[in-house]
Amino acid sequence: MSDFTLPAGTVVKYGSISTQLYPILRNGIPAASGIYVGELMSYFAACSDFCSATSELHSQHEASMDAFVKALQNAHGQKPDMPELEAIALQAGIPVVMEIELAEACVVRANENFIEGTSKHEAAAIDDSVLRSKAEKSWGNWRCGVILRPEGIPASWIRKFHFPRLLDYRDVSGAKNSRMLEQTTDCALMVGGLMQSWHKDFPADLLSAFRKQYGRTDFSQSSGFDETAVERFFNLNAMLDPATRLLNQMTLWQDIDALAKKQQIPLA
Repeated sequence: MSDFTLPAGTVVKYGSISTQLYPILRNGIPAASGIYVGELMSYFAACSDFCSATSELHSQHEASMDAFVKALQNAHGQKPDMPELEAIALQAGIPVVMEIELAEACVVRANENFIEGTSKHEAAAIDDSVLRSKAEKSWGNWRCGVILRPEGIPASWIRKFHFPRLLDYRDVSGAKNSRMLEQTTDCALMVGGLMQSWHKDFPADLLSAFRKQYGRTDFSQSSGFDETAVERFFNLNAMLDPATRLLNQMTLWQDIDALAKKQQIPLA
């Protein structure tokens, strides 16, 4: 049986966090053991990377982050004056999803988490030949797969990246406003990815419902992907100012956690 390929011109998405933007701009997406791409599953990947990195960062700087949280609670809507946050914020990333147009046909294998009759524990041990044979079904039903390209994905194939609405301290000083609601909606998209992964909900149904309610199926913000565009993104006040970047990390985390709990999905 021949390998399943996605033809040149196919648009796929890849989830990550913003701390990877410059490495990917300079070196592309590394091949590793395969490049996981998809539609809604790219939002799952962005969410997973974000939650893992955020948990690790808070664990490494527990005392400073506890003090930061207390300062926010004691002076709602006011930016804490904490110089030590600068070094911590440099390591803080937000979820991003990259939109890639394949410049050549690429071989794809199935995402091991969507092989019928296989538990999450068993998924890691599935033979590569099985994954290759199930690739077309995985892509057709679940809109996800793993690109097998030894050279990885070059940065020139990435058309743009999407990211959530970013807030400032004025946004969190009072009642929930439209910007806060937009960020919560962005988090709901990531939790849709969690629902596909955990509950095996079909992405077409989830995305159709999301589009009907919100009129889109991507994060609310987007940017081109070149040196100038990435520099402009990191010069946004919400990314440039340490306390504001960490504020957004926290509000995103809280929204994801609350929405995931409603779906009975553990983040840990």
